[in-house]
Amino acid sequence: MEVRNIKTEKDYRSICSAMDLLIDKGTQLGDMELLSDTDKNEYVRLSAMARSWEKVNYPHPIPVNPLIARIQERMAEQNLKQRDAAILLGIDEARMSEILRGKRAISMRLAKNLRKCLHIEADILLDFA
Repeated sequence: MEVRNIKTEKDYRSICSAMDLLIDKGTQLGDMELLSDTDKNEYVRLSAMARSWEKVNYPHPIPVNPLIARIQERMAEQNLKQRDAAILLGIDEARMSEILRGKRAISMRLAKNLRKCLHIEADILLDFA
């Protein structure tokens, strides 16, 4: 099974169209497992090519810090706006904004308030602050 590199966006779109046709064929049969071995192998080959192209040309965004994600989750659970969370934690809204964007470090005092007020687990605070 030859996996070649895609060189242009046009080639990438062509490969995606070919994959769509195979998916449609599998859907009509009732399951992708019902495709012939030739079609299955072709789908695997095309998807490998598409994945390689996407890795270079459509990289995933930078992952969110798990601590920031947990703070946002707890804010949502408690129906807190950014301003409300800042007041609860004893910081100003601008600092809260910087923290949520990953632009500001979390002090020990703030870490304690996050644990106390938003019930953020200590291990997440220690690992990601």
